Amino acid sequence: MKMKLAALLALLLIPSTLFAKFPSPKGFVTDDAGVMKNETVSELNSLLSYFEKESGIEIAVATVRSLDGIPVEDYATDLFRTWGIGKKGKDDGLLFLIAPNDKKVRIEVGYGLEGSINDALAGRIMDQYVLPAFKVGDIDGGITAGTAVIVQTIAKKENIHFDPQNAERLVVMSESSATGENSGPLATIGKIFLLVLMMTIFIRYPHLFLFFLSSSGHRGTGRGFGGGFGGFGGGISGGGGASRGW
Repeated sequence: MKMKLAALLALLLIPSTLFAKFPSPKGFVTDDAGVMKNETVSELNSLLSYFEKESGIEIAVATVRSLDGIPVEDYATDLFRTWGIGKKGKDDGLLFLIAPNDKKVRIEVGYGLEGSINDALAGRIMDQYVLPAFKVGDIDGGITAGTAVIVQTIAKKENIHFDPQNAERLVVMSESSATGENSGPLATIGKIFLLVLMMTIFIRYPHLFLFFLSSSGHRGTGRGFGGGFGGFGGGISGGGGASRGW
């Protein structure tokens, strides 16, 4: 009888996420649920890649088909650790997790960023910028708006010289331009790309204009996008952040 009770207790203590099927990261943005436009995935991947190069901070956006009955908090924490978002030892990563079929969303914050985005602020970002779009079925738009606000919030709090409004400084650089050549077709394409991205955000979400304008004092030198995704840096999360449903 004692053996049976011990076995039952052991089963109860097994983490609910032990049998979860996590998607593999495809980049800074992983749309496993297939709810994002291809151009949105490409644009946000480039934006987050640039931000990581400028700041060292890793932000991952992930949509999943199902939470498999697991609480979104547990799923996010384990997905964060499985992917290793953030730099090892600094734990300066953030996961923006969306489960559209379960109607759950969470911002999971690594230890190193909890001073920049605490639980209350994570909740406000979702309440003000993400959920309004989700509630009318615009998952793609809510993810775009939420990601943009997360990036700018961290830049402002961490005093990072990053200004997405100044699109002329955000250029796509070829390997030759990295050695000193800053002109050419790739640089021009990069400028147009960023202008289109920011115009799209502001047209679809005009209330973001004042948010970005209030943070426009941060100016960057802009090293440009470039390079492929080589995986995250081995960071972990302690469960900080906030969750919402819609």
